[in-house]
Amino acid sequence: MTHAFVPKHLQAFAKYLFLHDFSNENYDLQCIYRSIVNRAYLSTYLHTSDWIIDNGPYNDVKDYSKGDIGYHAAILIALKFFKRYDVHKRYSEFIDLRVIADYNIVDVVSRDDAKRAIELADEICNALQ
Repeated sequence: MTHAFVPKHLQAFAKYLFLHDFSNENYDLQCIYRSIVNRAYLSTYLHTSDWIIDNGPYNDVKDYSKGDIGYHAAILIALKFFKRYDVHKRYSEFIDLRVIADYNIVDVVSRDDAKRAIELADEICNALQ
């Protein structure tokens, strides 16, 4: 699928943010850590969706689900279809982390959470080559 940007570039940007030291600057680290999780997740979502479409019988990730569910849940179903249980487990963990970073504004997202997002992005994308 064609995107407006290269998913790997977005993943590289998340890594760049993680490696930059914002501690001496006037930034809210919660914004930085949440952005890292979100950018790493989006790059992985796009990479995974492309892999599923390129390797399967359907032209849309949602075709792997038999019901009206969202794309993120459909990816989990498709990964089971391909018997990629190792990736399924990591992707499920990543969804949970992304939900906390994007929607649970009272939860604190730590530098360790941002690091885990980078690790999950690398692990999932490397597994789906």
